[in-house]
Amino acid sequence: MPTDGDVITAVFAAAAALSGLLLVFLGIVLSAFQSYSAATPAAAVAPYRRAGGAILAAFLLGLATVAVALAWLLSSSRGLRDAAVILFCVQLATLTLSAVGAARLVLWR
Repeated sequence: MPTDGDVITAVFAAAAALSGLLLVFLGIVLSAFQSYSAATPAAAVAPYRRAGGAILAAFLLGLATVAVALAWLLSSSRGLRDAAVILFCVQLATLTLSAVGAARLVLWR
């Protein structure tokens, strides 16, 4: 059975790595967005703006997960441990949605 320290250390590292992966998705969406000229109607690029905002929000959630895990490493509070694990699970879900959304937006537009 892993200790709380093992779990939080793994959550800390994985959340940071997944946040980096989200930046890759953000870069893909931004590149596709920038491929349109400035004269393109706002309605045509609105999906890219929404996707970029959603991916950025998921990235910030990942940073919050890292911050909570770091706070637990400094204080070992049960509430912080639970919060870090829950935030990590939510981060996994948002990463999945971001990956599917970015692929759908860029590959099947």
